[in-house]
Amino acid sequence: MPTYEKMPDPDSLLKVEIEARERLYQGFIALDRYRLRHQRFNGEWVGPMVREVVVRRPAVGVLPYDPNADQVLLIEQFRLPARIAGNPAWQLEIVAGIQEGDEAPEVVARRETLEEAGCELTALVPMCRFLTSPGLTTEYTSLFLGRIDSTKVGSFGGLAQEHEDIRLTLFPASEASNLVHHPRAENAALVAALLWFELHRERIRQEWLGSR
Repeated sequence: MPTYEKMPDPDSLLKVEIEARERLYQGFIALDRYRLRHQRFNGEWVGPMVREVVVRRPAVGVLPYDPNADQVLLIEQFRLPARIAGNPAWQLEIVAGIQEGDEAPEVVARRETLEEAGCELTALVPMCRFLTSPGLTTEYTSLFLGRIDSTKVGSFGGLAQEHEDIRLTLFPASEASNLVHHPRAENAALVAALLWFELHRERIRQEWLGSR
């Protein structure tokens, strides 16, 4: 099997031709319809075909963590698409929000943690960045681990003007990997953050506690 470093980049070898683009809807999200064709791996052409794309600004997610108490903070809030898909409507999540304009992801991370959880971040560590659903939307998500003081965490958060009703719950960090199997832990950002945290928890905790 080829190693990752030796895998060819199809974007540098294969062509994509956009024949038409139409804006179908513009609101909190935008929906575009494309008519296109692209080359196959063997050089032949696929299409023309029609695809709809949900256009979204970048998202930022934060897993708040208190190294002193060795606890992570998760939130719960109502998600209509989850209910429509037949899953629990109240989803277990990490703090998250959308970048506005030219905002840096770190700025969004601090703002959303304050708005949704009422906590100030005293440190940020980048986790990873991924396309949320590359077959559906342009949105990508940047994840961070954020340092908090869990003694200042209340029971509820969110902004009323944004129709947010958020419950806050602290979990022992040692149980973080088990939370991946929670029936309401079904979103990619939460799963990715918890798995990253499991791999890096001890290193980050030692660094943060050593910096006191």
